[in-house]
Amino acid sequence: MRKLIKNPAVTAPPMIILLGFLVAQTANTVIGAWSFIPLALVYWFSIIYVVKPDKASFFDVMKKSTGSLVWRLIAYIPAMFTLVAFVMGLQMIKITPLLTILSVIFILINPVMEEMFWRAWLLPRLPWGQVANIAYSTLLFTLSHYCMWGVFSVTIRSSMMLMPLIIMAILWSVSFLKSGSLRHCVIAHALVDTFNLSVWVFLNLFIPPMV
Repeated sequence: MRKLIKNPAVTAPPMIILLGFLVAQTANTVIGAWSFIPLALVYWFSIIYVVKPDKASFFDVMKKSTGSLVWRLIAYIPAMFTLVAFVMGLQMIKITPLLTILSVIFILINPVMEEMFWRAWLLPRLPWGQVANIAYSTLLFTLSHYCMWGVFSVTIRSSMMLMPLIIMAILWSVSFLKSGSLRHCVIAHALVDTFNLSVWVFLNLFIPPMV
């Protein structure tokens, strides 16, 4: 048990989630759903602090994939399902320059940060077998959405998000481990954040009818 507590791969995820939760809760009482902005900044800088990425390590995890094409393609399965929500959402949301700019910034940064942390940094450092490592990463990745973004987003704290988050985490973990590259996970994650209309969802300007 003592070894586990001293392992940063075991302790860093819940610590980041706790910090994100406190930031989201505090900011939500002041600026409401716009608290997604300070939360995103604290979340991303926490990941940078833990991962300490540099140019060499970044290009190493983003190298060309190896192995079967299947391991690259499975990363895109979640994006295929979120495309339906995108088509539906475009008919319901109001697109403004500010929200578009915030959305583009989020889509460019968040997938890179999350994939670097939850897949590239965390999975190789966890002390258990591959299946258990994926399970732990998946559990904490799912909880992070409920405990951070779910503080202010009706959609993200909905029970309907549970299975999609679990599937995304598992498929992206398997894709990374089997292909040896984060490239397709990042692209697929960016597509999901795009198709989910993330900024509109954070602000509760788009709540899917099934929520």
